[in-house]
Amino acid sequence: MSLPMLTRFNHLPLSQKILLPFFLVLVLLGLTATIGSVQLTSDSLSESIDQQLDDQHSLLEMAIKNEEQRLTTFANLLVALSPDDPEETGTIPLAAHLNGLSSQELSVRIWSEQQIGSLEQPQLKQMVTHARRSGRTRIRFFPALPDSPALVLVKPLKDTAGDQRYIMIRRTLGQKFFRSLMKPSRGDCHLLDRNGNHLVSNRPEASPPRLSADEISRLIAGRRVNKATATTRTQFFAVPLGTSDLVLLGVSLPTRDLGMLVRSLATRSAITVLLALIIFGYFFLRFIRGQLRPLETLLQATETVSRGQLDYRLPDLGNDEIGKLAQSFNSMVSQLDELYKEKIDQQRQLTEQREELKYRELLEAKNAEIERANHELRAHLKEMSGLFQLNRAMTSTLDLGILFDRMMGVLKDLIHCDRMVLFTYNAGSEELLVRKTHGIDPELLQGMTFRLDEGITGKAALTQQLLSIPDLKNDKRNLGYKGKSHSGGSMVSVPLVVKKRLSGVLNLHKIETNAFSESDINLVQAVANQAAIAIENSQLYEQARSLSNTDELTGLANRRHFQMILKREVAQAQRYHSHFSLIMADIDHFKAFNDTHGHLRGDIVLKKVADILLQNTRGIDLVGRFGGEEFIVLLPKTDKLGAEAAAEKLRSCVMNDSFPGEEESQPNGTLTLSLGIAEYPNDSKDIYELLDLADRALYRAKEEGRNRFVTWQAEMHSAV
Repeated sequence: MSLPMLTRFNHLPLSQKILLPFFLVLVLLGLTATIGSVQLTSDSLSESIDQQLDDQHSLLEMAIKNEEQRLTTFANLLVALSPDDPEETGTIPLAAHLNGLSSQELSVRIWSEQQIGSLEQPQLKQMVTHARRSGRTRIRFFPALPDSPALVLVKPLKDTAGDQRYIMIRRTLGQKFFRSLMKPSRGDCHLLDRNGNHLVSNRPEASPPRLSADEISRLIAGRRVNKATATTRTQFFAVPLGTSDLVLLGVSLPTRDLGMLVRSLATRSAITVLLALIIFGYFFLRFIRGQLRPLETLLQATETVSRGQLDYRLPDLGNDEIGKLAQSFNSMVSQLDELYKEKIDQQRQLTEQREELKYRELLEAKNAEIERANHELRAHLKEMSGLFQLNRAMTSTLDLGILFDRMMGVLKDLIHCDRMVLFTYNAGSEELLVRKTHGIDPELLQGMTFRLDEGITGKAALTQQLLSIPDLKNDKRNLGYKGKSHSGGSMVSVPLVVKKRLSGVLNLHKIETNAFSESDINLVQAVANQAAIAIENSQLYEQARSLSNTDELTGLANRRHFQMILKREVAQAQRYHSHFSLIMADIDHFKAFNDTHGHLRGDIVLKKVADILLQNTRGIDLVGRFGGEEFIVLLPKTDKLGAEAAAEKLRSCVMNDSFPGEEESQPNGTLTLSLGIAEYPNDSKDIYELLDLADRALYRAKEEGRNRFVTWQAEMHSAV
């Protein structure tokens, strides 16, 4: 602060000297609050837009996957409906078999081998060739067939004369398709090919941001790419089609309203701060004036004493500096008349002694009351602290063993029980099984079960009501844990229930009779409620984790989980410049086995083959079921020679094992495997292409006679 400004400040009235810093502090606080609220609102709106993009992403991906599934279903239906006459080729009428789509959106044709040669599209010819060689359905995306993007399926079939024919289904994915998907939102969607070229959007005037080569590579690798402009935010992602193709989709949402809302919030916050300054300033000015009144009183008293009025006394002006000054003034005046002063002092001392005695009695009564309240509060705080510790202990883990240990440890400290027994409920057998004990030898109760109507424990479970037994010796329902642990005293048996579903029963014992107070019972009930929720959450978590990653029939990794681990292995290989191999395996003539023995025995074969693959691979290898009778094995840090040794071992183990019924249905009376091998990165750096190469090597093994493995070689490209 400069010297002239400091001089002017020193000459200001005392009220203005106090108010000026106060207003400066208020302005700084208002600016801080405004900036903070605007920033928080902006971040919240950005997170909301990101969530909308994720939701729209899921909707679009599901829609395209549904179209892919619909084409596959239509193809299987049309195989059954295709004409037996090999001369009857051409367009199949849709009206008789399909509902909900016009012929402009979906077209179906059957081609003969001769008509394939007249096709003008090279990519379509190549797709038909792949379908013929593999004998499997192929699905790919074409940017313009003939004039708009379309999803195309080709399925080979043989007619009654043995001639090769092909079903081709084309589903148009144009503006109409995407407009219907984006109708509920205010955004746009864009369809691009795998090179980033724009194909179609839901509106003619909509255009997506351009993608760099690095961004396209990240999309193909399975990651998302977000791009933002001044008015929109766009999220791109890849959607795989079949086993070897994919398309890129972009979802755009407008963000111009975000800036308008932030500016509006900033304006309103500034107005609010200004109004607060005016209102608070007015009341603070009145407050300051009230605080300065004692100074005016002191000035008037000085003028009165100077005129000779010695009996004048200032009132009590508080305990601050002004009050102390007033007290000194009164003392100074009192010294002028000492006799009067002594009389006043005597009266004041007597009054103070009486008041002190009265306040001392009140204080002692209040202290006793506060002590009782503190005792109750400490007890209540102990209970609340115990419940909090129990809740934190139970929510910090989903492992049932750790959960039970922590729950019993907290209960032991809270209730001071001599013995505790925890039962879990098995809904299938409708029995309660001893899972955890405290104060009782676990071996005495190991494996012990109670029916729902058996003893005190079974009664509590059946009625789902807490049972408090003041004296166990006088209760006929007491079984003493079926004669293995007799004891007297008191007991509480509380069921663990969530939404009327029984999870278990907890028994608490004390040596004394009538030892559980009402507060103890309330606390036990609260603990049981928390424990029941934690147990159910742990069980649901274990079920969900198991179902989401494994195949239900074989227990192997399912296709989704396998592809997720495969992506991680690719990242590891890229980071450490290592390699790995894939083995694609298929049970030979498995359809003949199912047709001869039925699907139930076929499922037994699938489980046994899965067990053989697991038992004859390394601990670091991952075995998964890829679909039907097809399995896949991931061999980390393994080249083709190692993969060939592993494939031969698996083939030999399956061939040498025995499968009931193989003599009647399998050629040569033996169930065998055909296997295909591909290596990363020598064969391909794209996981979807690598899977396709292993699949093609597998089918080469089948063409060469089955019961063998084939390793993918570069020369096989020209053969295919």
